[in-house]
Amino acid sequence: MTMTRASRGTTRRWFFSLTAAILLAFVLSLSQALQLEFDTSVSVQDGPANFKEGKRLFGARDYDKAAMHFWRAVIMQEQNKQAYTVEEVFSSFMQCFAVQERVSDGFVYIAQESIGRGQYPMGKMYLEQALTLDPTHEHGLLLKEQLEAMGMNLKGSEDDEDDEDEDNEDDYEDDDDLGISGTPEELYEVASDYFQKRDYQLCADYFEVSCQNSGQRLGPSCANAVYCRNMIVDWGFNGTQFEEDMKRIERISKLEASQYRHESADGSFTWTRAMSTHPHMMLGYPIDTVLKRYVAESAAFVEDISQRIVGRGEIKPLPADLPFNPEEDRARFVAEAAEDGAKIRIGFVASGFNSKAVLYLSHDMFRFFDTSKFEVHVFSLGPPDSPLFIQHGMRGVDWRERVKANVDFFHDVQEYKSNHVGLARLIHGKNIHILLEWDGYARQGERAQGLFTLRPAPVQIWHQEYLGTSGAQFVDYLFTDKVTSPPHLQHLYVEKLIYLPNHFFSKGHAVQKEVRVPTIDYPEKTHPYQPGSGSPQTNRCLAPEGNGPATPSVVYCNYNKFLKNNPETVRSWIRILREVPNSMLCLLENPTDGVAYYRKFIHEAAGTSNGNADEASFVHGDGDELNSRIHFLPWQKNPFDHQMRNQDFCNVMLDSYPYNGHTTAQDSLYGGVPIVTRSDGNDMSSRVSTSANTVLGLEELNSPEGPRQYEDTAIELGNNPGKLDSIRTKLIGTATQRNPMHPYWDVPRYVKNVQEGLTTAWNQYLSGEPPKHIDVVETEEAQKGTYDDVLLSNPSEGKAKKNKESASDEL
Repeated sequence: MTMTRASRGTTRRWFFSLTAAILLAFVLSLSQALQLEFDTSVSVQDGPANFKEGKRLFGARDYDKAAMHFWRAVIMQEQNKQAYTVEEVFSSFMQCFAVQERVSDGFVYIAQESIGRGQYPMGKMYLEQALTLDPTHEHGLLLKEQLEAMGMNLKGSEDDEDDEDEDNEDDYEDDDDLGISGTPEELYEVASDYFQKRDYQLCADYFEVSCQNSGQRLGPSCANAVYCRNMIVDWGFNGTQFEEDMKRIERISKLEASQYRHESADGSFTWTRAMSTHPHMMLGYPIDTVLKRYVAESAAFVEDISQRIVGRGEIKPLPADLPFNPEEDRARFVAEAAEDGAKIRIGFVASGFNSKAVLYLSHDMFRFFDTSKFEVHVFSLGPPDSPLFIQHGMRGVDWRERVKANVDFFHDVQEYKSNHVGLARLIHGKNIHILLEWDGYARQGERAQGLFTLRPAPVQIWHQEYLGTSGAQFVDYLFTDKVTSPPHLQHLYVEKLIYLPNHFFSKGHAVQKEVRVPTIDYPEKTHPYQPGSGSPQTNRCLAPEGNGPATPSVVYCNYNKFLKNNPETVRSWIRILREVPNSMLCLLENPTDGVAYYRKFIHEAAGTSNGNADEASFVHGDGDELNSRIHFLPWQKNPFDHQMRNQDFCNVMLDSYPYNGHTTAQDSLYGGVPIVTRSDGNDMSSRVSTSANTVLGLEELNSPEGPRQYEDTAIELGNNPGKLDSIRTKLIGTATQRNPMHPYWDVPRYVKNVQEGLTTAWNQYLSGEPPKHIDVVETEEAQKGTYDDVLLSNPSEGKAKKNKESASDEL
């Protein structure tokens, strides 16, 4: 069948935002995008002005910046034929490299830009020249490798491209067998629509065919196919497809970073376009953390540009007064800070001020801010939950209303969701001092994309939702702690880090009356099962009778999305189950379409084959028996019922790597379920549970030596009931501790430490000095911990003495 172009959804996620429109208008978008790299007073479309600026910078011996301005002029020469010739500006461009004895760098740059615009013969010609001059040129060899992977031999003729489809047939099943045809761009659009519908199988198929039909040149399709496969655990025979997929992601990432990233001697950097992979995708991939930083950097680069694309590739110019300049407001804010009763105005912006995980964890923070020192604003881009869902799905609990009752000003800014310029003006007009974002790179199409690039506040911070560097030079700080982000790994972050004591993660379990308090004794089992009843041994993950052990010795769990796991992790689980007789593993159907693939992989991983990859030589192992001990729970929408599942179904939580459980981990710990986690990673997202165990005094559950230690720790807990009971009792003791609360669960104490970090960051700005890493040291008052009187005097529903405007949901 022939595919027709699907209509674009207005809320399409950025996972697939490098659309055909941007690709088709690459030359324009490239030249427009470069305005973020240099002096914005020089218009990116003004060829003569860029030629002139290049000459000035060349005279000042700033050759790299001069080269980029000359390259702009090269791109814009067609519109400026009377002003200069392409030969003279091209000669100036190459001279920038010649004077530095880096001519090969210049040729490689031209090659990669030509290939990026589809001018393959020209790109191959300049790449050949570069490698003739320097056969060991690192970036040139990477580019050569990518071309050859696409079936384009460097020294061959243009006819080499005719063999691409044949060369790629081995990489994926025949398009005709799938009944899929159409241009790569058309298939990309169809695949994106399937992603929106959460049909991950078709999403993966259409993206893959789009990738192959483009000769593997449509990077977003190639990367998105991998992501969709991982959503449903489609790892190929015994994980061999996953291995190839990770090689693909690494190859794409290295090549694109070498092509589009330009770093100066002082460590600052610029990008000429975005990479093909989205930052949120990268969190779950076991690849070099530096590449994950690069993907985030490139995503930050297009934050603003992507919001200004209109039509087919035209980029609207920014208003002349944007982005705002924090330097212009400093004197006024310094004078204001010296006044009696001055407060720091902080703003939280997010699309998830409703029944989202971030609000489940963090809405209680607003109860405990010191209102004598802080004025708290919320800017909510998302809609409230429907009344019916609040009534039935949440049993009357409305986190959004609780936030409104506890902040000074709640601004419903849904109308600005697609207007980052208008939202920036609004926030700047409110004189917000510090702006915190709670979406990160999640919720594409809903979050305030591009907002932070316009600098609406002098100090801008990311907090909690996306656990990794923003990659953005317009984000000043990131909240973390020294276990999650060890100081020796600061090079993996673009921002300066605010190190909090006692774990950087906010979690309100111990101060929410709806969350079940864990108990040492298990209640009686009910028939049928009701949340809050039975034990892991009696509930058996709701497995049918006769399927799995009648009374399991221990029930291991993992309630994360499937995409957080990988073949290495699941192989660890197989060894754990084998080494602990009569044990079970309880997982969550997330998504349901992945369950069959999960069972298929377990069956294959339990058997043997030549090199673990030869399907024809496969010999069955104990896969059927293992699968009888592995069961899946359906998704539970109510967060309180889902949290109760931890105590009801789980003895030990087996963490994911390198993308830990985050909200699910806090649910587990508060349910008295210990977490066994790997601690050998560098990713922020891979060290959250390691930090949690450290604060909770359960370091013995961390595995700094990697997967074998992770397995051994879990096996020991399964075979040593006395040790498991001791750890569980200790963990429940932290959750139930009162007067004072345990530091890990103490929300008021957490807020005191956050306030210290915010105050230090604000004073740093007022001093005129650039941001620096902040190590929050607890005050004596904070160290005393929280007593019941503080909780009672700051109820969830808020106090009566609220500002009239703060009770309004309108601007």
